[in-house]
Amino acid sequence: MKKLFAMAAIAVMCLTGCTGNKVAEDLDFEKATPEAVVSALAEKLQSGDATVITNALETVKAQLSKLVDAGNVEKVSEYAAKIKAFVEENAEALKGFNIDVTPLTSVIDQVAALPGASVDAAQGAAEDAVEGAQDAVEGAVNDAVDAAQGAVDDAVEAGKAVVEGAKAQANQAVEDAKAQANKAVEDAKAQTNQAIQDAADKIKL
Repeated sequence: MKKLFAMAAIAVMCLTGCTGNKVAEDLDFEKATPEAVVSALAEKLQSGDATVITNALETVKAQLSKLVDAGNVEKVSEYAAKIKAFVEENAEALKGFNIDVTPLTSVIDQVAALPGASVDAAQGAAEDAVEGAQDAVEGAVNDAVDAAQGAVDDAVEAGKAVVEGAKAQANQAVEDAKAQANKAVEDAKAQTNQAIQDAADKIKL
């Protein structure tokens, strides 16, 4: 019986310990990208619950510390940069909840001391610059394409207007020609009738 109780107690302790150490998926560096982690932190901040926010910051701090201890420069640099930006941007809000971010920022500062961390930071900045340049080029190309398409459309519309105008002028010319022809016919008839009348008058005389 004692053995059974002991096994049950161990099982409960294990279950409690495992649950307590479980990292939420939205803050788990193994499952969430740096952007997703920051988004999760923002949601926790918006909740307005100081305990929830503090626990979330403690969770990311523990994971950063683990990566620092492991010397995983590339990965820790990515997460540290995003989390540092989040903390700086929301410093006033965090201060309003009386949350001390010093332990977290201290770990983030340790990242800079890692061999190669500065290189990773420079590489990240370079990649951001390249991405920004690519976006700018793509934007310029798209604008140029749109402008060219607009010019083509305007030209097509202008061409349609010219064609319609030419058609209208041609139709008017045809109508004018018909009117002149009809007038000439009527004048000829009138002259013919007058000539016949004059000849008839002469015969009577």
